[in-house]
Formats: sequence, C-alpha cells, structure tokens
Amino acid sequence: MIAAALLIALGGCTKTHQLTTTMNRTEGSQPQVVLMPLDVELSVLGASGGLEPRADWTDTAKTYLLEAIRSEKASKQIDMVVFQDERAGAAYQDVVNQLIKLHGVVGNSILIHQYIQEAALPSKNGQFEWSVGPSAKALKEIYKSDYALFVWVRDSYSSGGRVALMVIAAAAGVGVPGGQQLGFASLVELETGNVVWFNRLARGTGDLRNADGAVSTAQYLLAQLPK
Repeated sequence: MIAAALLIALGGCTKTHQLTTTMNRTEGSQPQVVLMPLDVELSVLGASGGLEPRADWTDTAKTYLLEAIRSEKASKQIDMVVFQDERAGAAYQDVVNQLIKLHGVVGNSILIHQYIQEAALPSKNGQFEWSVGPSAKALKEIYKSDYALFVWVRDSYSSGGRVALMVIAAAAGVGVPGGQQLGFASLVELETGNVVWFNRLARGTGDLRNADGAVSTAQYLLAQLPK
C-alpha cells in the first residue's frame, strides 16, 4: 500500500516543511491567497489491506476541514478567499480540475523525491524546484490573487476485520499497520505556477470525521504557512 510505505519512509508523525522563496509583496500590503477545492478522500482499510473509499465520510471530512482551515486563516491573519465554481465560470472548470489533479501528482512526487534521501533526483541538485505549470496563471486572472493554497489528504480507518488481524498479528510478534493519514499543503505562485512552500503530514493517528480531528489536521498542514 503506497500510503503506508510512504508513512514508514517519511518517519511516522514528524512534520517538516520546505520554503523556497519569500512571498512577493509590496510594502504595507499582504498577498492574497485563494484556497482551492480540497482534494480529500477517506477510506476503510480492510483485513486484506485493500482500501474502500467512503463518499459519506469524505463529504463530512471536506466540510470539517474547510471550516478548520478558515479558522486557521483567521488566527494567522492570512488574506485568503475560498475558491467558488460560479466565480470561475464554466470556461475555467477544466483548467481548475486539471490543476487540482496535477497538484496531487506533483505533491506525491515531492513526498518521494524531496523527503526520502534515497529517492532524491540528481537533476534537482538538492534544490527545491517544483511547479504545477503555467496554467495556474488563469487563477490569477479570475481572483486577482498572488498565490493558491492546495490541500491533498488521504485518510484511512481500520475495519473490524483489520483490527482483529492486528491483534492476532501482535500476539504473534508481527506488526500490521492500521489506518494512516497522509497529506500535504502547497502554496503556489500563480504568476509562474511554482510551488513556493510545501508542508506534509504523515501519521498513524487523526480523524477527519469529526471537527476536533479536522482542526488538528489543519494545524499540522498549515504550520509555518508564510503570510
């Protein structure tokens, strides 16, 4: 299971971040950030290790996490607006959907090649250089914003069968992982599409199905978010 393997490779619940450049701003002003639709999926982890997505849990998690991010925005005094489909218009929907998917691909590449030393890309020469491409500039035109905040989370919860297997395996001295929470947040400069800040979350705890769990996840994801 990719998420479990990444969690082990990333060192459990330790969180780190990458900041590649300072945010561009004029003196006395604060850059505006548009929060993109959340890329979140919750699943049940079966006894065999397979994941079964749960749409009801996912919908609940998106609601709680969005509210938690809004609260974090207020506490950090970040000038942030929430993306709205009607404001973007039908002409931009394909661009937005592709950007969200691309961010997921780029973010997972960062998890592997930036955080796991053995998987570092020689072409990067140790530098943090990642991008979602020039199409991000379309968001700048729509929202008159400087940056976009993307959030990606995959959360799984052990089924009764998985829990039973974990207990039996533990009695035999064998470790079997349970549900995992893996996610990341990226700040993208809309003029260029470059990822200027990235923070990841990898842990075996957390529950996005309730408000308190969503607050915890939001705090981890947005820790040290520049403003």
